[in-house]
This record gives sequence, C-alpha cells and structure tokens, in this order.
Amino acid sequence: MANPTTACGNPFRLSSLSRLFMLILFTVLLSACAVTPEPLTEDELTQQAQEDRDLLFIASGSGESIEPLPEVLTLPWAITRALKYNLEHRVKAMEEALALGQLDIDKFDLLPELVASAEYYDRSEYDAARNMGIDGNETTIASYSSEKDYPSSSFTLSWNILDFGISYYTAKQGADRVLIARERRRKVIHNLIQEISFAYWRVFAYQQLREEILATIELARKELEKAEDQERQNIQPLRALRDQKMLLENIARLEGMEREFSTAYIELAALIRAEPEEIGNLRVAAPEPGNIKPPKCPKWKCDEPDKLTDLAFRKNPDILEGAYQSRIAVQETRKAILSLLPGITLTGSQQYNGNDFLEDKNWHEWSTELTWNILNILQAPTRIEHAESGEKLAETQRLALRMAVLAQVHLAIRQFQQVSEQFERADNFFRVTRRIAHHVTIGRIGKHSGRDAVYEKTSEITAQLQRYQVYAELQAADRQLHATIGIDIAPPAMTSRDPEEVVAAVENRLRAWERGELLRRAMAGDDPADSMASRKGNSIERHSRILVPKDIGKDNIAWKIPPDKERISFLRLIRELPPGGRAVFK
Repeated sequence: MANPTTACGNPFRLSSLSRLFMLILFTVLLSACAVTPEPLTEDELTQQAQEDRDLLFIASGSGESIEPLPEVLTLPWAITRALKYNLEHRVKAMEEALALGQLDIDKFDLLPELVASAEYYDRSEYDAARNMGIDGNETTIASYSSEKDYPSSSFTLSWNILDFGISYYTAKQGADRVLIARERRRKVIHNLIQEISFAYWRVFAYQQLREEILATIELARKELEKAEDQERQNIQPLRALRDQKMLLENIARLEGMEREFSTAYIELAALIRAEPEEIGNLRVAAPEPGNIKPPKCPKWKCDEPDKLTDLAFRKNPDILEGAYQSRIAVQETRKAILSLLPGITLTGSQQYNGNDFLEDKNWHEWSTELTWNILNILQAPTRIEHAESGEKLAETQRLALRMAVLAQVHLAIRQFQQVSEQFERADNFFRVTRRIAHHVTIGRIGKHSGRDAVYEKTSEITAQLQRYQVYAELQAADRQLHATIGIDIAPPAMTSRDPEEVVAAVENRLRAWERGELLRRAMAGDDPADSMASRKGNSIERHSRILVPKDIGKDNIAWKIPPDKERISFLRLIRELPPGGRAVFK
C-alpha cells in the first residue's frame, strides 16, 4: 500500500490529460461535420437492380428457385402458387410474423430487471481529504480511505411495479397488433384471389380466341386487297370504298381486342410470380367454351342482405381490424392512467468491492423506493382526456368502417346480380351472332359472302370476347361478395401446408362456396376457416396417407400402400374415383 506524496496533484500530468481529451473531442466534432448526403452512383444502382432482379424469382433466402409452372394451370393451382410466392402476400405474412416477434419481446418487459455489472476504478491521485472539526479547526494532514485502483462488481434484481403494469397493457396491445396484421393478410388474400380469378379467365378467353382473331385479321387483309383492286379497276368504286372502310374498322377492332386480352398473361404472371416469357406458352384448364356455367346467387343468399351484413360485421377483415384498434385505444387509456400513479421499485443486489480498506468486501443490499412526479397531478386531466379522445376516435372509425361495409355488401350483391344479367344477355348475343356467322360461312347470304364472313366473324369474336370478359367480371364479383362478407377461400392457416393439400383444399372450398355450403355454415356460427385451422393434422392431413390404385372392376377401385416410387396423394385418387364408384381400403 503506497503513501500519498502530496495533497496537490501533478499539474503537468493533468495538463497532458486535458490536452488529450480536447484532441479527442475536436476529432469527434470534425467527424460529425464530415457527414454529407451521398447519392447512389450509377454502378451501385445497376448492381442493386441486377441483384433484385435475380431475387424476383428465388423462393426464399435459401437461394432455392421458384418451382416451374405446370403444363396446364388450374385456378386452384394459380391461387396456391400466389399464396406461396406472391410478394404482396409475403410482405403481409412477414408483417404478421414481425408483429408476433414484437409480442414476444413485449412479454420480456413483464419480467424484473436482472443486471450484472463489473467495473475497474483507477485514478491518478489518492482520494485524499482533510477534515474540519465542529470547533472550526482543520486537520493539517490529509487522509484517504480508498486505493487508487480497485475492481468492483454487482448482481442486481429490481422490479418496478408501475412499469410492470404499463408493460402488461403494452403486451396486450402487441397481441392485438398481431391480430390486426393477420386481418390485413386475410384482406390481401381476398384481393389476390379476386384478381387472380379475373386474370385467369381473361387468359382463358385469349387462349380460346387468339387463333381465330389472327386468322380473321389475315382474311380481312386479303379482302381489303381485293377491295382495293376493285376500286382501281373502277368496278363499283363506291361499294369498294365502303367495303374498305368496313374492313379497316374490323381489322382495328380485332387488333384492339388482341392487344387488350394479350396483357392478361402479364397480369397473371405478376400475380403468381412467374416470368412473362414462361407464362406465354402456358395453357389454362377451363371448360369447353359452350359449357361455361356462371356462378349463381341463390335466392336465399342474395335476397337477404341483412343476414349477409350481420355476417360481414363479424367476419370482414376491416371490421375486425377496427375492433382491435378500439381495444388498443382502451389499453392506451389505461396506460395513461397508470403512468400518473406513484412508482414502487423493489431492489435486491449482491455487491463486491476490491478496495483493501473495506472491512467487508462482499455484502447484500435490499431497498424499496417510492417515486412520484407531483406535477402529474397537473397534467392528469389533459392526459386522460387525450386518451379518451383516442378511444372516441377509434369508435368513430369503427362505425365508419361498419357503414362502409354495409354499403359494400349491398353493392356486391347488386353488382353480382347485374353482371349475372349482363352475362345472360352477352351469352344470348354470342349464340345469335355465331349462328349468323355460320350461315354466312356456308354461303347463304348474297354475293359478297367473303367480306360478309369477315364482318360476321368479327362480330362473333367480339361477342365471344365480350362474353368471356363479362364472365371474368362475374367471377370477380362472386369473389368480391365472399371477400366482403369475410368468407375465406384460403385461410392464412392453410398456406403453410403442402402445396398439393392446399390445391385440393382451395378447390373443395371453391366448390363449397358455389354450392352455398360455406355461407350456410358461417351463418350457422360454424366458421369454416376456424374449423379448418383447428383440424390441422386431422381431417385433411389425417387422410393424406400415400396410396396407389389397384383396379377391381370398371366402377370400383381398391387402394393399397405402394412402394415409395409409385406414391401419389390420397386426395388426388379420391377425385379420380368414378361417380357412384366404390373404394375399398386396405
């Protein structure tokens, strides 16, 4: 243990330390001033664009490429692929996961603080001091009670009861935000299915009529050349000019329709996250053009908007989000009231100090602290009023959402009914136009049957495209109706399953929706989405045992567990069973 030299310090050493401190401070200030805006360079932008373009068609961070499209794409497959790869849906899924992660973080705030600290203390001179007696006499010799350098450590457990209460309500708000993120994801899925359905049927229309459009354009151009020759030869020049005008108009109409519907491939590619070049040669599975059956709105479903409105008030994603926002506002009011109360902190610690002058280097400490900001009394009315205003705002927003959903339900029903009537007219118009074109084609009309064939074929194609367009709008209106009332064709819980199971489930739910089964169950209080989520690992997954068929007879199929190389899914085989057939399971 060293003795002190003097009561005064070393002036030269202190001056050196001061200079060093000033130098460091000056350097920090200069570095702060050196920060200036740095826009991205062209090379950086090019590199970033290339990297992002490569990531567009990679499934995940593992670098796995997106699986290729099948040769024939069905609507359930398109929906399933979009649920798996569509970037907008993935963003909402990640937001939900992020909210869930934040909830886990908020839960840790409910725990006490447990702090471990270690410190090494060093000073240039002894902590020496002289004492003053009560008689006014000062001691002439300075004394000290600590070394120049020594270590210390502590292990402290503290719990603030007020912070615990505030953290509790914060965690409850975080739980509601998870539910809000889930409802936003549901809304994105609804919109995604609606857009996919519309684009899918437009692709089908273009696929069915592209060859006819191009062939009719070629025929019209040949007839246009004939009409121009007729005019040059001065054979009925006025008639020839009129024919040229009509032919040019028909060519323009056909080219316009070809341009309009050819973009459907690009729209569908963007929705299912496929390259436009890849989807250009794709065929979509659809019924024969003459066998298109529009979805029907049963009388009990469309003539009772009040029941659908009540269902929408319970299931619509926007309504549920507003309800959760109201709960968050209520929790915010409770947090504001809690923050006005005194805070009680309970502390216990284990301490260690390496100072050799101490008699006991290890000891325990306990303390209780009560703190209260007296000025909270003044701001309490303002803070409570502000929090209550937030509650009223959330309530008003919820009512506004209910009013909007009320209108959306009636509009969705009205739009579906109107588009259904429009499809019937478009279908009748197409059938009449097709019969006229048929008569013209076989030469029953006049001398100018070639040009008349162009006119009537153009009219037939126009009527056919209009029919397909209205059918696509009808499908979109049908999806809009179920989205408005909150019926999930593909619940978020379904999206994490095996793709084949999702395809089968989506297909079954689409059929159940068309039959009105989903709506009946929802009105009866049996939520199809919830029941499906609760049966995870049960009905679908339980029956997805791997089997292969073994023929018994013409209408009967038996099943046995196959070798690995021959396995196909049980659900696919069930769909292959002939109507009225019998399945024997071994």
